[in-house]
Amino acid sequence: MTRPGHWLAACACAAPLCAAAGAPATPPALYQNPLPVRLASGELAQNCADPAVLRDPRARKPTWYLYCTSDPVSKRERSGHEGDGGWKFRMMPVYRSNDLVHWDFVADAFIDRPQGLADPTSGLWAPEPVYMNGRYYLYFTVTDVVDAHSPEPGCGTDSAIGVATSESPAGPWRASRAPVVGPQRAGPRCAFHWVYDPKVVVDGERKYLYYGSYGGGTWVRRLDGDGMAVHGDAIRVGADGRYEGTDVVQHGGWWYMFASATNCCNGPLTGYGVFVGRARTPEGPFLDRFGNDMAKGRAGGTPFLLQNGNRWVGPGHNTVFTDAAGGWWTIYHAIDQNEPFFSAKDKLTRRLAMLDRIDWVDGWPVAGGGQAPNDGPMAAPIVVAGAGAPAPRTPMPLPEQQATPLWTDTLRDPRLDERWQWLRPRADAALAATADTRGLALPVEPGDLYVDTNTASVLQAALPRSGDYRIEAELELDVKEGASAQAGLVVMRDDDNYVKLVELARGGLRQVEFGKEVAPVPPDWPRYGNTLAGTPGRHTWLRLDVRRDGDQERYTAYSSQDGRAWVGGAVWTHRLDKGRPGPARLGLVAMGGSGRALFTRIAVSGLSRQIYDPHDRVRKPLPAAEAGR
Repeated sequence: MTRPGHWLAACACAAPLCAAAGAPATPPALYQNPLPVRLASGELAQNCADPAVLRDPRARKPTWYLYCTSDPVSKRERSGHEGDGGWKFRMMPVYRSNDLVHWDFVADAFIDRPQGLADPTSGLWAPEPVYMNGRYYLYFTVTDVVDAHSPEPGCGTDSAIGVATSESPAGPWRASRAPVVGPQRAGPRCAFHWVYDPKVVVDGERKYLYYGSYGGGTWVRRLDGDGMAVHGDAIRVGADGRYEGTDVVQHGGWWYMFASATNCCNGPLTGYGVFVGRARTPEGPFLDRFGNDMAKGRAGGTPFLLQNGNRWVGPGHNTVFTDAAGGWWTIYHAIDQNEPFFSAKDKLTRRLAMLDRIDWVDGWPVAGGGQAPNDGPMAAPIVVAGAGAPAPRTPMPLPEQQATPLWTDTLRDPRLDERWQWLRPRADAALAATADTRGLALPVEPGDLYVDTNTASVLQAALPRSGDYRIEAELELDVKEGASAQAGLVVMRDDDNYVKLVELARGGLRQVEFGKEVAPVPPDWPRYGNTLAGTPGRHTWLRLDVRRDGDQERYTAYSSQDGRAWVGGAVWTHRLDKGRPGPARLGLVAMGGSGRALFTRIAVSGLSRQIYDPHDRVRKPLPAAEAGR
């Protein structure tokens, strides 16, 4: 079955990429990520996080504006304020372009925080530009409103959505002193939900405002006609703890919600990614291609933009728009692993603007031919109306890899096969593993395997000594509502170097987490990062495809609700076969809380390696992995 997020692009011959038979070919304009976003000095900006794009409807020639979150943009610019590390934070810088590739600085939206709305230390994040009612609006996150707008004076966590208006997309902007959406209580005193990341949608006479983040979930409300306030009940569209940075567009009779998940700003271990669902109305519910609701505890979401193992990690917080020929595109930010930080000491991740084309396949968006974030030359957007448009690129699913079974264990024998050995055996009889006719039951232990906490028991087995291989597991995680637990697979060199694919339950949210830990690391760098795969079911199937690539390995994660339709495609690279006498070892874990995990099958297979020839599209298999015992 076709797997979302794992495609091979096959591009049809069509203008402007190819010419008619006998006619001279016109080479397309090309570009390459990251986008050149240039400051007034000519220096390339070092940050453009949470990018948003607006095409100016009043401009005589196609003109677009790019708005970025408040961040330092140059290592030469200093503020002298110790509280912000001495870096100059530009208040939502604005750039202009006539080709959607080259962007030149126009102005900062604000010189300082808007008085009467934002506290002097507040962040101004996630700009959302809109043209409506004959003028320009700029919605944005205020991370800390002034006490006059807060139900709890003196707090620094009472976030809200602000708005400013202008007669030009370049400003100057006049901010309203009243928030569009005020702080939302999560509990007593200074406990507030995260009222972040505005998105505005206009559907005829109706206007909608989306907002929210991990703290409290994502929501949509009706926006008043003047765009300055909301009314009516808030409707949840994204699960608590799961999504932020929503973008919503209409295509083919559906409304599509793009939303980002996990940590946006974790340097080289950022696993940020974009997932999508669709609905018949702007108010949802937004369901993925398997019918899972993005707002439910077992959160749905079809992968749209995930790291693929090249130099780019953490692609996310995207904006979706069309070029002059009606072609669909997305701009988002991502992190270059070769230079992940603006300042590691100050926890400032360097997030650069990226551009990839969107094609619509069977009613679902596919970014960059399934290869985004792309890192090579690509055909640029069309910016002159009537210039024609490339034919849709039909992403071709990669063929099922030839898998040669090496060993399978149903784990039903009370005496574990000799291949299994315990790392830190469970001493507590109540936490001891038991086997029955269904499989191996592991009570969830309170221990963990995370950075310097290495207390979890791990049931280990050898992995193949050479070649590429696949690991699959079937499990059922049984936990009480609201309890925390995780269970699944770990491929590890040692306690501080591993990749982990588990079903995770926390605070009512159930998801499949794909994590990576590494040590040692440079000073101030993180050691652990995570991304996500698909939606867990009552039973969850986990799969890791492992490919040895030079001096490192590529780990690609998948999950399934039925063992047949697989979702995923995010990649972590690691060096787990290095620095130990033998290859990395497979581990089974059930940790981080309470409950019970039942493993019903573990299988390891050798994978044929595929050689792709772009001229004849033939993939030639190489020998599969050898057995690892």
